[in-house]
Amino acid sequence: MPSHAPEYGNFFKFKKADVFHNRIKVFPKVSFLIFSGSTFYNGSNQSFENFHTPDGQVNLYDLNVNRNLHSSSIDTQLIYPFITKNGSFTSFKTIGTSEHNLDFALGDVLAGSYPMTASISVNRYDTTLTDSKKSVLYSLRNTLDFYTGISPHYAYSSSFGIKENQKLNIISIPSIFYGSSIQKGSVILKYYATGSLLAEASDTLRNGVLYQTSGSTTGHVIGVVLYNEGFILLTGSTALGDPVHTEVYEPQNDDDTYPSKTSAAWYYFGVTTAGYGAASSSFNLEFNGVNYIETLTMYAHAERNKLNHSNNPTFLSGTIGSYGGNQIYHEDSEAKIKNIVSSSYAHHSGNFKPITYISKVGIYDEDKNLIAIAGISKPVRKLEDRSYTFKLKLDI
Repeated sequence: MPSHAPEYGNFFKFKKADVFHNRIKVFPKVSFLIFSGSTFYNGSNQSFENFHTPDGQVNLYDLNVNRNLHSSSIDTQLIYPFITKNGSFTSFKTIGTSEHNLDFALGDVLAGSYPMTASISVNRYDTTLTDSKKSVLYSLRNTLDFYTGISPHYAYSSSFGIKENQKLNIISIPSIFYGSSIQKGSVILKYYATGSLLAEASDTLRNGVLYQTSGSTTGHVIGVVLYNEGFILLTGSTALGDPVHTEVYEPQNDDDTYPSKTSAAWYYFGVTTAGYGAASSSFNLEFNGVNYIETLTMYAHAERNKLNHSNNPTFLSGTIGSYGGNQIYHEDSEAKIKNIVSSSYAHHSGNFKPITYISKVGIYDEDKNLIAIAGISKPVRKLEDRSYTFKLKLDI
């Protein structure tokens, strides 16, 4: 049953009232737990579910899920992108023009690797304006100043401080985790020490400003959130805890010794680098994404006195025979439809009724090309005096 009335042969055309385009707005919940140098996404172990996806990361398109990886690249079962060098000069973006011309000969295979994964990144910057800090801040400067109409805490330079002279903890969140944007007011940061909640912060006013909501410095502004861009800037460097929790939050020195303990602060939120001694601290980041899903809903009708014939050979009681010698084969035009109406008497059928079973709904384009098939979990029994409507929904 491909479409909907009016009828064209065995096809039915959808009416205008049978097709609906909808846009669904969803808010997927996202959580990152950072502990002992590891990051866990939504409380699950990604490397256990797919050993090619590290913990705390998401696998783009779920490629190479649990495929075997052999020692020889020839024997590998992993799929990978590749381009054969020819006269078209087609190459990967990561391979420069000179490298492509000089390092590869015609016929060489340029190969990439899957899976492509993404995760949040946490970068801390001291008060010194280093090149790395400058490159990040200068790229965000116009965006920060753009939101000053919402709150002066966004300003690159204001009475609350100058961003390039402040201690900064910048958390970058790839858009694959939240979709179109991060839901306003949904960001929650939790700072744990020895398993106990040391401090918590959230956007209580839904204006992008993070206020500490629990802990010794409750009410302090500890940073801002760029909801559309996926960045969290933490500027709070006040010591946390009552008494203040101290731990080694800095990496090992060149002589493999740890520096002195420092006080816990939002500046150290999300310490994940190997070599840190912050074994008693853990961090949790929660937020909701904003994702739009375009959906197509179609109503396909099986009306009364229609769709009561089947091409299934078992629909007829006769079989295909030969007529006119051994050259022509055709279906017996006088073959009777098999009566499958049950009766209360043994070895006796009830009064004949044409009965079919609808198991699939086919969708065709205007040129009658099959473009989709909707399967029905349990075939629907169709009688002449019955009509059905099948609701088909497709996420675009």
